[in-house]
Amino acid sequence: AIENITQGISVIDQSLRLVAWNHRYLELFNYPDGLISVGRPIADIIRYNAERGLCGPGEAQVHVARRLHWMRQGRAHTSERLFPNGRVIELIGNPMPGGGFVMSFTDITAYREAAQALKDANEGLEQRVAERTHELSQLNQALTEAKGHAESANQSKTRFLAAVSHDLMQPLNAARLFSAALSHQPGLSTEASQLVQHMDHSLRSAEDLISDLLDISRLENGKISPDRKGFALSELFDGLGPEFKAQAREQELDFRVRVSRLRVDSDIKLLRRVLQNFLTNAFRYGRGPILLGVRRKPGALSLEVWDRGPGIARDKLETIFEEFKRLDSHQTRAEKGLGLGLAIADGLCRVLGHPLQVRSWPGHGSVFSVTVPLAGVDTQNALPAPAPVSQPLGGARVLCVDNEDSILLGMHSLLSRWGCEVWTARNRQECAALLAEGKRPQLALVDYHLDEGETGTHLMAWLRTALAEPVPGVVISADVRPETVAQVHAAGLDYLAKPVKPAALRALLNRYLSRH
Repeated sequence: AIENITQGISVIDQSLRLVAWNHRYLELFNYPDGLISVGRPIADIIRYNAERGLCGPGEAQVHVARRLHWMRQGRAHTSERLFPNGRVIELIGNPMPGGGFVMSFTDITAYREAAQALKDANEGLEQRVAERTHELSQLNQALTEAKGHAESANQSKTRFLAAVSHDLMQPLNAARLFSAALSHQPGLSTEASQLVQHMDHSLRSAEDLISDLLDISRLENGKISPDRKGFALSELFDGLGPEFKAQAREQELDFRVRVSRLRVDSDIKLLRRVLQNFLTNAFRYGRGPILLGVRRKPGALSLEVWDRGPGIARDKLETIFEEFKRLDSHQTRAEKGLGLGLAIADGLCRVLGHPLQVRSWPGHGSVFSVTVPLAGVDTQNALPAPAPVSQPLGGARVLCVDNEDSILLGMHSLLSRWGCEVWTARNRQECAALLAEGKRPQLALVDYHLDEGETGTHLMAWLRTALAEPVPGVVISADVRPETVAQVHAAGLDYLAKPVKPAALRALLNRYLSRH
């Protein structure tokens, strides 16, 4: 038995002589041939180890005397040794009845390295926390220290999420522009057109997820206000269906959608997120058919997601809506979740004022539903708005200003295919060079955050002065803060959010060109 354990073992009799050992003991200390033998005085072995530096600093004779003293006293003892080769060995000595000692030697190098790494990580984290706390206190000097720290933490998180969302929106905006330009490429095969369409759907889904990131942050801070209005339920389901049908094909699951053309009163963006989380949960745990459908109720519709997953015990129906909570019984694809989806759905339903319900049959599946009121019927909402007439854009002179070359390239490619004459610039200096060449744009599309602190509103004010005419302008930005949008509108400019939707951009161009 002792030959097959990971610890080294040595046994010393009451005369302090070695009587037994295992092979691991020899491996740990790398003894030379002939040193270890039955009856060898333990003092010889201790002296040999001390002379090699395995007992720590100090004279060898001192180490020998100290160890022999412990053994003669019959005291249990524990210590650690750092060998010159970097290994850390833990020694545990226990006296035996009638005299003698049993010594065990364990290599704890990996454990000590992990402990040191954890200590270093904690120290680094404490340093970062200290730095962040100092920054927050400077921003909130007018408030009490406790309230100031709490509010600054929330503001810092919101600013961080806004900055991350802005940076992620930049490449997404360029990708959406390239996708739209590619869809107008003549001679595309049917297969290529479908691929472009799928790519555009994927980019749109990524855009929605990033936008929702800021919405969830505002939800946690109680600063989200739903924009409720009437819309046809088919608008919502038509977007969710293709997105999850592709996932169903990957997971080889049967996914069905039953659409209704009735109109409901809600915030389509927040309601979409609720259903997305229901469906994501069903795809994560479901093993059979999954259904997204509608059930009629008096004055309302129940939007329901059915699955054939493992089901949820009755005493766990409340737990699943807590943050970072997942049931241990849910093993199917559960490793991908963090336990936030249902908590977010519950919070959004509270903001929207829509009742959320879950029913489950353990071993047979579950159904998650949200009840949404029907929209009132009026002439404005009952009939679909007429599609805007697409006017020819040939010859329209458009100036695009952005500090991202990829976005400028995407804008130039898309607008050129629409027949526009397009000029691009990255800053005020390049705009001035275009004006010096005699370029006179009919419309300017300007990014809000430019280099060196320049903003789109400032650049438009300069451009109008340089042209001596109120050239119309559209500020395009991923900064969706209300104060930013208000500032743009106060400057007499239109606002478009990134990533730019080609249809919205085309409608704006049509509107401006119809005036001139």
